[in-house]
Amino acid sequence: MTTEDLSRENLSGNQLLKANSGKEVRKRAKEDLASQAKNSSGSFFGEEDDGNGLVFPSFDVFPEELRIGPWSLAAKVFLTALVLLVIFSVPMLEMPKIQSTEHKPLYAAVSIYMLLVQAHTVHKYKGWPLVTYTCVSYFLLNLHFLFHALNLPSAAEVLRFSSLAMATVTTTVWWLVLVPILLAVCGPEKYRAFVRMNFSIFLLNEHLFNLPMAFLSHWLLPRKLVFLDFWVATVFATGYLFFYLFVLDANGAHFYIILSPRPWWCIFSYTGILLIYAGLFWAFS
Repeated sequence: MTTEDLSRENLSGNQLLKANSGKEVRKRAKEDLASQAKNSSGSFFGEEDDGNGLVFPSFDVFPEELRIGPWSLAAKVFLTALVLLVIFSVPMLEMPKIQSTEHKPLYAAVSIYMLLVQAHTVHKYKGWPLVTYTCVSYFLLNLHFLFHALNLPSAAEVLRFSSLAMATVTTTVWWLVLVPILLAVCGPEKYRAFVRMNFSIFLLNEHLFNLPMAFLSHWLLPRKLVFLDFWVATVFATGYLFFYLFVLDANGAHFYIILSPRPWWCIFSYTGILLIYAGLFWAFS
């Protein structure tokens, strides 16, 4: 082998080494970016420390396989079938008999109070809570009261069961399921901070007081529920599910990890939601 051949071989080796080094640098940069994304999923909503050791909102405590990766085939099939079911049931819809309320001042007072609560929420916590199921439920309940106060009974009654069902789900799931779990896992150092947060004006109104307000309207102006009520509630539930999956989940905001479309068993979560709505429809009828 000549000196020229050795020189060429050394040059090729150096070029290969540089190429490999460049690939390694790029690989590490991608890993760093991925790591940063995984460790700050709550940054989509301005993740911040509340000063008591709790970071809101934080989603990285959930298993990565539920947060990252492609959707399961089961999720795609179920969601497609759900949309088709909603569309093809339209011919079955009939408006119920609706009457105006005699309690417009009360409806107006409750509506104004709920608007103030939502304004307080935005002022104190910025905008991110408004995209949660809890706040959407509270907003629909507020609209129900507002429409009755404005003497728009048809618009108000279309939202009757939707607001009632969502308020029931929000309050019962929070106090009977999530609060005991969170108290069990938060540890002594974060116990007081969680209790203080749980009894804040925001959470008391949207996780507790919302339910008696929904019941109040249902009792003030009683009527038999019809299929339209259940259909509208299903449309809102489906619409929020798609918003959650395509916007919130896709941007790392995993508020409701059991709704993740990645495991095959997500169909049980989705079916469970429909069964809960069906059970509430039967109960309130």
